[in-house]
Amino acid sequence: MRAVVLLMWLGLVGVTHAQEVTGNVMGKIQNAWGAPLTGANVSVFQNSETPVAGVASDETGKYMLTLAPGRYRFVISFTGYQSRESELLVIAGKHTSLNVTLEEGSTELEEVVVSPEPVNGAALTSVSIEKTLRIPANFFDPVRMLTSYPGVVAANDQANSIIVKGYSPNYVLWRVEGLDVVNPNHLANAGTMGDKPTANGGGVSILSAQVLDRTDFRSGYLPAGYGNGLAGIMDMKLRTGATDKMQYTAQASLIGMDLAAEGPLNKQKGSSFLVNYRYSTVGLLGSMGIDFGGEAINFQDVTFHVNTPHKNGGELAVFGFAGNSKNVFKGKPQDEWEEEKDRYAITFKGLTYGVGLINHFKPGTWNVVAGLSFSGQNQERSSQSVTVPYPHVYSENYNSDNAILSGFIKTSRKLKDGNLEAGLRANQYLHQLKSETITQAYLDIFTPVVRGQVDGLLLQPYVAWTIYIGSVHVNAGLQYVRFGYNNTDAWEPKLSITKTNKKNTFTLSAGTTSQIQQTQNYLAVGSKALGFTRSHQALAEWKMQLPGQLKLTTAAFYHWITDAPVIRDAPYYSTLNQWDGYLWNDTLVNRGKGRNYGLEASLEKRFYNNFYFMISGSRYEAKFYNGATYLNTRFNTKFTSSVLAGKEWNKKNRSFGVHARVLYLGGARQPLIDMALSQQIGTTIYQEQMGYLRLPDYFRTDLRVSWRKNKPGYTRTLSIDIQNLTGQQNTAFTYFDTFLQKENTKYQLGIIPVLAYRVDF
Repeated sequence: MRAVVLLMWLGLVGVTHAQEVTGNVMGKIQNAWGAPLTGANVSVFQNSETPVAGVASDETGKYMLTLAPGRYRFVISFTGYQSRESELLVIAGKHTSLNVTLEEGSTELEEVVVSPEPVNGAALTSVSIEKTLRIPANFFDPVRMLTSYPGVVAANDQANSIIVKGYSPNYVLWRVEGLDVVNPNHLANAGTMGDKPTANGGGVSILSAQVLDRTDFRSGYLPAGYGNGLAGIMDMKLRTGATDKMQYTAQASLIGMDLAAEGPLNKQKGSSFLVNYRYSTVGLLGSMGIDFGGEAINFQDVTFHVNTPHKNGGELAVFGFAGNSKNVFKGKPQDEWEEEKDRYAITFKGLTYGVGLINHFKPGTWNVVAGLSFSGQNQERSSQSVTVPYPHVYSENYNSDNAILSGFIKTSRKLKDGNLEAGLRANQYLHQLKSETITQAYLDIFTPVVRGQVDGLLLQPYVAWTIYIGSVHVNAGLQYVRFGYNNTDAWEPKLSITKTNKKNTFTLSAGTTSQIQQTQNYLAVGSKALGFTRSHQALAEWKMQLPGQLKLTTAAFYHWITDAPVIRDAPYYSTLNQWDGYLWNDTLVNRGKGRNYGLEASLEKRFYNNFYFMISGSRYEAKFYNGATYLNTRFNTKFTSSVLAGKEWNKKNRSFGVHARVLYLGGARQPLIDMALSQQIGTTIYQEQMGYLRLPDYFRTDLRVSWRKNKPGYTRTLSIDIQNLTGQQNTAFTYFDTFLQKENTKYQLGIIPVLAYRVDF
């Protein structure tokens, strides 16, 4: 018996050693209107300009390659189309998906153009999930990753709310698979001055990195088909599940647990599924001495994505997500008070959910895509004083229930020298809000109650025409918007001209974008008739491919903002400065103006030959008109600068990596505090009429160290990320502390270590 067991063990060892450590790369190549490209070339490079592998796509546009683990450069080309390249990490035990959409090129362009992004991708930043996972200290969140790019600033370390080109985070629109959704983030109150939930951003994205393919962020110029987001549109794309066999991912970190599964539903038809469950308790970090303000924080979420190809072309995709979050702060006994917050018992609860489908119909003369989703978010916050010393606010209650039924249909047709596209986007908003503050020092000038409902249909039909004239691409579009809540409307013309050469692309773009108001603004006294805030945007962008796999991007932008709501008799208050705050007893009118303008640049070496870096910076101004002159907005941080670099060392299917990032940013602003009135009322009262005080500049250093080992059938990854390695104290805001009876400072996060262990199999 011992001899039999020994022989079996030796046999298993022999099989294991005989197994080759490899990983699969598979995907689909199609054109801009969804038709598969048969015979497209996929060339694979590693450390030289000589391909190490290659394959052609089949009649359905699909391809598959088997490669040794490592980092590769993929170049996808097809006659009559602009070639695309992509960096890719291949690991054992897990298929890597690379789906590529090629744009039609000019037949008169003799030189081959290879670009990492679409030629018509002006003001487009596309962040792959692989890049998200390797960049240090972003909590596996692609939105936090965007702060490495010029013009993007985190409003607070505690959340992924971002300031883009000096705009409030309220002017960013979120999408999933091209459909507008409610704020898809946990803990939407994280990092705000009033601890109130915000319209965009939160402590953690509900969509785990395990299910994401990439995040496309458009800012500075929005072509036809995009709207309702002055600062930009965040569109999160989900991965397609494996179609060959079942695969799994398990990750344990000091933030929580991730469990993902994916695989084929029908191998013959090529249908697949992907699902991920995550449970996280940031309280684990508290046991290491990390201070989150004494709060107990936890959340959990689930996401799924199902893809089913149609019999004769096209595809149906169904997705869904749901998550809840909670943070609790227990008030302290009076003899233990050290600051104002200790007086209160505070509870915040949030529930967010969404489900949707995208149908790419069979390609034909007219190519049609349609989508439909329903998403909702309920948030509750209560703050109750444990005792009632006079004077201070002793009770706050907030409840919001927001839902969006979002749908679109678009159709496109190829023309002789271009294409024509037309579409309609329709969003039915169902928003309810109730917020009240109870204080013993209740004054007529401080009426802290707002409640109501904002329901309405936002329609956005559009048409766009693209024409190729030699190496010049011209895209012209016209979009109409109408909001049924108060029957307001606007027209949005768009124009973009792109000149493409072998090594560079130059684009001039101009257009108008409109956005509806925040719910609380419509509910302010006499403000139901508010129209859109409008931004007239101009952009000049130049992208150049340099030797050594370098890409240089420079841009200049100018945004002229009109029709921003301001207080009717006091235009010093503008919603361009709004984030989590709102008015109660003042009437808003569309008379506000603003202007945001600046320069941006980035130099990036993609992750080839085991080394990458990106250096970026911007200088800009964000101003609003106060009725007499232009003043700095609350979000005018003036400048951004970032250095990001990483290096990997590989040996026998093992990899050791070191990645670092340094951020140096201009400080955000806040209104001055009215000390006397704050003391009288018992809560912080800011004086917007006095302008916005600039806070100290922001500095942070992040580090990531990772180790990865590929074995037959699985890959293990161990990493540690350290945010704010030097422990820099960055000011978040100041407030009047009613216990200390003085102005007090709240700082952003200190040193945050995140240890993670991941297995892909």
